[in-house]
Amino acid sequence: MSTNLVLASFSRARADLLRAAGYEFTQQPSGVHERPYEPGEDPGGYVEFLAKEKATAVAAEHPDSIVIGADTVLYLDGKTYGKPPTLEDAVQMLMQLSGRTHRLMTGVCVIGVPGKPLQTKHDTVNVTMREWSEAHIRRHVEIAKPLAYAGAYALQQEGCVMVERLDGDPNTVIGLPLGMVERMITPA
Repeated sequence: MSTNLVLASFSRARADLLRAAGYEFTQQPSGVHERPYEPGEDPGGYVEFLAKEKATAVAAEHPDSIVIGADTVLYLDGKTYGKPPTLEDAVQMLMQLSGRTHRLMTGVCVIGVPGKPLQTKHDTVNVTMREWSEAHIRRHVEIAKPLAYAGAYALQQEGCVMVERLDGDPNTVIGLPLGMVERMITPA
């Protein structure tokens, strides 16, 4: 479809979703340092802010392109969870999620669509995890090595076995709510 589309991310999952939807694009990470979540901050506003920071940084280098920035966080008990820095952190995250429902949010920012100003939006999905023992979680983490995913699981890979139910768009959990993105990148 669009040959001047830039995904401001090296996320393989986001790229796979765009590619499967028939888009041609390039990928460029933003290099933006993600500021920490402030307690009490609106998590939807937080992911929109991060998506905007990423899209803005890449759009400066691609002024004639449509740029998509995105960020995904998990929200539970007043805290956000991003990508775990270590496998032990992944185990601890998954133990906190086990048997519970959390919100997962993906913020999107699109810049450069003819006839439209900069746009930011987010989508939220409620995800209920199966209850797993610590030993089971440790085996899973050892096999899946889920360090590239918010909340230490990837719905599109082995993490799907951990999910009992989700209410919302599965693509939001994977990292890019395609229906929303397609409406945002369509010229006015």
